[in-house]
Amino acid sequence: MASSLTQSYLRWTAKLSNATEYLAVAIFAGIVLVNFMAVGARYVLADPIGWSEEALRYAIVWAVYLVAGATFRHGEQMMIDLIVIIPSDMIKRIAALLSLLTTLVLAAIVVALGIPFLMDTGQVSPSMRLPMWIPYASVVIGYLMIAIQAIAGYIEQPVLGNKEPAK
Repeated sequence: MASSLTQSYLRWTAKLSNATEYLAVAIFAGIVLVNFMAVGARYVLADPIGWSEEALRYAIVWAVYLVAGATFRHGEQMMIDLIVIIPSDMIKRIAALLSLLTTLVLAAIVVALGIPFLMDTGQVSPSMRLPMWIPYASVVIGYLMIAIQAIAGYIEQPVLGNKEPAK
């Protein structure tokens, strides 16, 4: 049962990781498009798009936080890999578990403190008049993705005896 549940979780998180990566790619494509439009409007038409810089800034933040979870899933986050050179599998497992627990605690703090903050901003952005909970939500959703994918990455780690990621 646990193995089936684990495999289901890994398949679901792999699909979630792919979906967030594709969404981030679409956001980055939109960023490039809006940036070209803004440059063209400013230098060719001499009529700058006032909201473009703000939209680009928020879009970049959303794209980065969306792929943060996938980064953890694939073990591509910045880390100190000094523990990897230690030959003891037991120490590697302890270090991996400590890293996971630290990540989950940080993610839980950000999500727990971030959700009430989102509900109470009442602010709007200066140019686009966008409710500020929308850009701020990227942090909460990003850390939620980090927690979900860090667990999946931990389960798939070769040091734990797993060789193949879920498809």
